[in-house]
Amino acid sequence: MKSFTAIVFSLLAASVFAAPVEERALQVTVSLANDQSGANAGVQFPADGNNRSIRTLYGNTPVGAGGTVLASSAQLTAFPQTINCVIRNNGAVIATLTAQRTFADLDGNPNAAIPVNLNGGVINCRA
Repeated sequence: MKSFTAIVFSLLAASVFAAPVEERALQVTVSLANDQSGANAGVQFPADGNNRSIRTLYGNTPVGAGGTVLASSAQLTAFPQTINCVIRNNGAVIATLTAQRTFADLDGNPNAAIPVNLNGGVINCRA
């Protein structure tokens, strides 16, 4: 009887560990900053390859005060090493962030800190 119980337990344990584990998307945290006002906000979301509205993500943060998301830079602050994030504004790519390039100037002029209206923007991160 003891050997039967041991065999049954072994089979049950093997079947539990063989069950597929649900994959969860890795998380990424992207910080937007308005270098003129000093406002900044970091938001965490899944790096699952889906377009995410910047207005939805950051609208209720300091960079989205007054209903308009204004930022002059973006930075990865927590991310897996395989991360690739693309920021588009009104359909045009304005920045790409990776584990090797964690900071981006959003206005296209590295010598100025001009906030960009990102209400029409999306961010897409994949790990």
